[in-house]
Amino acid sequence: MQQMADEAAIRRVLDEYCLRLEINAFDEWLDLFTDDAVYEVHRRILNGRAEISAMLSQAPHGVHLPGATRITLNGDQAEVIQSYLFVANSNDSWNSGWYDRTLVRTANGWKIARTVVKMARFGDLSPNEKANG
Repeated sequence: MQQMADEAAIRRVLDEYCLRLEINAFDEWLDLFTDDAVYEVHRRILNGRAEISAMLSQAPHGVHLPGATRITLNGDQAEVIQSYLFVANSNDSWNSGWYDRTLVRTANGWKIARTVVKMARFGDLSPNEKANG
């Protein structure tokens, strides 16, 4: 029963990751991370919420579509891999790949302690794929 509750709580964090990044205040997205979180993206390693904020608050907005998720629980820690697709609002660029994450149980619930973004493909939408308007 506890495993099911933990998996449901972790899935809520993962869903909030995508939604908060696009429709909430950026600080609300940062609340999903531990204070000492590590975030690896574009061959850069960001240590702590301040470094994560400095870089990712400047990232393009768009739509993050989370995909299949595998959660491996080990007590108060979980290893998670999740596929994703991102399409930017501003320039019709996109990328897809996987989020490789470690989440930890804290006094305030499950938090993201480590994220490695592994981009598999990226590009731009062709004219016939772009939304009109």
